[in-house]
Amino acid sequence: MREHSGIVAAAAVAFAVCAVPAQAQNFLNGSAETIWAGNVRLSGSPAHMFGRDGAPDNTGAALRLGYGFTDNFDLEAKSAFFDGVTLLGGDAHYRFLARPNTSAAFSVGAHQALVSNALDSTALDLAASLSRRLTERVEVYGGALLSWERHNDVPEGLDADFTRFHLVPGLRFGIAERLDLLVEGGVGLNDDSPHFLAAGLALHVPASDSAAGRRR
Repeated sequence: MREHSGIVAAAAVAFAVCAVPAQAQNFLNGSAETIWAGNVRLSGSPAHMFGRDGAPDNTGAALRLGYGFTDNFDLEAKSAFFDGVTLLGGDAHYRFLARPNTSAAFSVGAHQALVSNALDSTALDLAASLSRRLTERVEVYGGALLSWERHNDVPEGLDADFTRFHLVPGLRFGIAERLDLLVEGGVGLNDDSPHFLAAGLALHVPASDSAAGRRR
């Protein structure tokens, strides 16, 4: 009886390990331009993930809150909320190419996925992006997003690691001086990377009077 119970428990854990990757997701959520120095940026995007290999679609929201420390460096807290899944984390974002109409940047971060009906996971997030301004208000961008993830509390002998890899094209449109519309899609390049589509708003708020007049 104990042996039978152990087999059932191991099978349940194995099923959970296989199921979780299709449920939680990190998002690029913005172009290669960093947050304006001295400004706080709040962005929110409804997001839809397309299930793979028979997994159901899932709709939720991605939120970010960041601060621009210099013209080329910012930090952001990030979160996402889906049915049964909460993602919490943060990114450091550095722009290494800053020309009048072209920017290139990379980011390093991490996140924790808290899953209600399966195993939680922890991830290291890496991203690189290139953006080009077509007009003062319109910017197109593309990026690559890579996450190395590991399930927490996995019994010995079961595979705990998985990887997500996305190519992410996007568009930023300046609705007003400090308000942008962001639209982006993620093309998943392996079975653990569901395709996604996100669209939302980003608001820049000066943290001081001196930052209020700063522009690129």
